[in-house]
Amino acid sequence: MSPAVWGDSPRYSLPPLGGRGARLPCPTMKGMTSPLPPGSHPGAPNTQGYVPPHPGFGAPAHDAFPTLPPGYATLPAQGGQPALISVRGSTQAPTGAPSRQGQPARAPGRQFRRIRRGTATTTWVWVSLFFALTPVVQHSGGVEAGAPGTNAVITAAAGISAFLAVGLSILLIWRFRYPFLVTALGAGLAILLPATPLPALIGLVSVLRFRRGKWVWILTAAVTLACTVSAYWDSRAVPTSLTASFLGRDAPYAEVQAALPWLLPAVTLVMVLPFVSAGLVLRARTERDVALTEVVDTRGRAATLSDEVTRQRERQEVAREIHDTLASRLSTLSLHAGALEVNARESDAALAGAASVVRESAQRSLDDLRHVVDVLRDPSPGTRVAGGRTSLADLPDLIEAAEALPGGIVSNVFLSDAAGCDPRVAHACYRIVQEALANARRHAPGQTVSLSLRGGPGSGLTLTLTNPCPAGLTPTSVGGGHGITGMTERAQLLGGTLTARTDDGGVFGIFAWLPWIPPEVPAGQATPAP
Repeated sequence: MSPAVWGDSPRYSLPPLGGRGARLPCPTMKGMTSPLPPGSHPGAPNTQGYVPPHPGFGAPAHDAFPTLPPGYATLPAQGGQPALISVRGSTQAPTGAPSRQGQPARAPGRQFRRIRRGTATTTWVWVSLFFALTPVVQHSGGVEAGAPGTNAVITAAAGISAFLAVGLSILLIWRFRYPFLVTALGAGLAILLPATPLPALIGLVSVLRFRRGKWVWILTAAVTLACTVSAYWDSRAVPTSLTASFLGRDAPYAEVQAALPWLLPAVTLVMVLPFVSAGLVLRARTERDVALTEVVDTRGRAATLSDEVTRQRERQEVAREIHDTLASRLSTLSLHAGALEVNARESDAALAGAASVVRESAQRSLDDLRHVVDVLRDPSPGTRVAGGRTSLADLPDLIEAAEALPGGIVSNVFLSDAAGCDPRVAHACYRIVQEALANARRHAPGQTVSLSLRGGPGSGLTLTLTNPCPAGLTPTSVGGGHGITGMTERAQLLGGTLTARTDDGGVFGIFAWLPWIPPEVPAGQATPAP
């Protein structure tokens, strides 16, 4: 892996992790090399979001860190300041079965529906088992009574059908999952043998409720035919026939057979109508529930769109205010600073240099402000990523600017493949470093800042920035109290972590870890071969 190069100057060349040391051009680091141990790497992030240390990273603390925060250790350095890294959390992967703690509890309404469905299934299975034995009992009784419409062969067929109907009754447990199969088997059995059509009727309810299409009505016709055939076989078992009871308890066999043209359709209608009606009612209720759910979802989406429109209007209003006020004032400041630089170039070189710094800072602030205005007007992800101009390659300029201030900075930066980091991560890292340095200059003026940044693909970016905070220091300005919050939000939005605290020795530290995300490949662009 080739070293990552910062800027146009080769002096910013950074080695891959595990390579030779990098020489950083700062007053306190000139001529100093701080290599990582050959073949080592900071490690991969653990479940706590920190980077576990290399086994050889447990060197004693250097004087730059008189009192280390709990859970932190130093990286060994040769002739320079050590880098502070987190060793919090276990470096071993969690073992054992995953805990059920944290899983969402089942809703009471869902549990009630499961209990109700289970109770209904159990009831229908037992009722179907009872009626499965009815045909064999009827025809056996008809043979004993000397009924002319039945005989031993029909009784044997009824016994076989009763055995198969018992199996179909048990299959009713799966009528919700396989309604077509259960209904078709029940209808076929009742058509071919003297059997009860009840399993087919119960399955038909599930078909009508959960299925759509022509096969629903084909199965409905098949079940109707099964009921007609079943009623015909039942009419032959006089005097134990249930169909004959429509004509009276003691109706003779000849009278029953004479009434079959109108008796069979009536009995079929009595058997089929309740189940078809129940299936259609349940289907209507299901469709109503789906429609109500869609209405609620549509209202929710409409409310979300309305909120988005309102927020977009507010963003545009803020963008107009920023453009008309801050942008105008920064432009005026840059213009006056440029004029002061030109006028003082011959008379006072120091004043001209200070005016140049003010002009360049105002111009950079104006560029950043224009980017903010663009994002407010078009908050699409592509605009935010494309507008993030700062990257890891801009860190040397930020460090050099900090070196020129009272107190200076001690920096250790080791990055592998800095150009291969996603622009969002690089931009967030730059902004965190920038805000952390500004926070140190504001609250601890004149104190030396120690910066450590290291990382690469597979290990993420580990950032540590510390500065002493002696008692009695007067802040140069009073901030709004949003700096630490903003840095933490930047890290968390990318899946990283950031903590800030002061140890017992009065050293304030900011400790952050950001994941290393490969840059996104634009659509239509081929990924280069490794």
